[in-house]
Amino acid sequence: MINLKDLKYLVAVADYQHFGKAANAAFVSQPTLSGQIKKLEERLQVKIFERTTRGVHITPIGQKIIAEARQIADHVQNIENYAAAQSDILFGELKLGIIPTIAPYLVPHFLTQALTDHPELNLSIHEDKTETLYTMLSDFQLDVAIVATDIPSEHFEEIILYDEEFLLACPKTHPLSKLDCVDARDICPEELLLLPEGHCLRDQTLEICELSKEVALGQADLRAAGLQTVIELVRAGKGYTFLPQLAACNMIGPSDMMSIRPFSPKPSRKVRMVFRKSFPRIPCLKALADLIMSSESLDENINFTCGTPSPGSCS
Repeated sequence: MINLKDLKYLVAVADYQHFGKAANAAFVSQPTLSGQIKKLEERLQVKIFERTTRGVHITPIGQKIIAEARQIADHVQNIENYAAAQSDILFGELKLGIIPTIAPYLVPHFLTQALTDHPELNLSIHEDKTETLYTMLSDFQLDVAIVATDIPSEHFEEIILYDEEFLLACPKTHPLSKLDCVDARDICPEELLLLPEGHCLRDQTLEICELSKEVALGQADLRAAGLQTVIELVRAGKGYTFLPQLAACNMIGPSDMMSIRPFSPKPSRKVRMVFRKSFPRIPCLKALADLIMSSESLDENINFTCGTPSPGSCS
């Protein structure tokens, strides 16, 4: 059997054209290196090096053997590099799922930095509803998902990212925009705009407003396909809705037709990364979580610096 050490000896002699220098580079004695190469030549029944008083000459068959040896040594080094890198940093393929009420507002805060600082990271992002993401995790179609609900199974683990408040978004012309703080008694179910069934933000909104699913189902036929559609309906004066804090900070500007009001008691959700307990690259996920939370722009938005009234005014 040819072993890797013998191949490295071959490459060293070819590089230095000298047995003594090659032995020093390989951290072995010259007799050891010469003896191993001689045994390899006997085993292969070919002469790889022609030794003369003027130095070392590589034979034609030796050129071919050494070329293969170089490739094998390079491949082995790549394997070692891959294993070392994936044990503790962001590296290789990573399939990430994110729910739609987080993805467009969170991803811009970390994606560019992730790809710039970790060029060997191949990050694919899939946006879908919570239930679908959990199914994809279970089916090994995703490695990790960013969601805003409790983990449903003992087969999953989580890394908590941050707590995010909910804020009421209403037209600037609406009476609620004049209130310092809104509470459940101020909410009219007929004016409340909701996402379709299956979105966790819909259920969270009903809970905030102390409304049952049955009551919500009896309301007007304004059921938007996505959060951006809901926001545009609010801007058009068709009702009001609750926005996660990060979405509100990304949407509201000085000339916006929406007003953002705090709610009492302060509703919030916990945003977390969820993954299978059996996933072998947990250090990689922890590194991704650290990268997400180290973003200065994310920290500013989560600390409510989007120019809207401070939710601290709610008691």
